[in-house]
Parts: sequence; structure tokens; C-alpha cells
Amino acid sequence: MAVQFKYTLHRGDTAPKMTVAAGTTIAGSDAIEINIDQTKMTKGEAIILMENFTRRLQEAEWPPL
Repeated sequence: MAVQFKYTLHRGDTAPKMTVAAGTTIAGSDAIEINIDQTKMTKGEAIILMENFTRRLQEAEWPPL
């Protein structure tokens, strides 16, 4: 059975502040969809946030919900 979840991390947040909630189905399953809502975030800040996502995924239980 497929499980959907989404992570949220805001500009300036670190891995421990990342939240997890129910996600939506992605066609084909077994996929990751990245949605960036950018107003003032720089490319470097986006990369740092992605690194924090990676760190959190490594530390968290799987699946998270």
C-alpha cells in the first residue's frame, strides 16, 4: 500500500524544524516531488534547505507516518 507524506521546511529553518504531514498521490508512485515557493530565497539558501531535508531523512524513521 502506498503512503503519501510531505515535508515542509521554511527559509532559515534547520532539519529539526522540518514538519511532516499527509501528502498527495504522485502518478506512478515511488516518486519525490519538490515544490519550491520562492520570493526572496537565494539559490544558495535553497541548496542549504535541501541539505537539511537530506539530513532529516537520514535521521527519521521510515516511513515517517
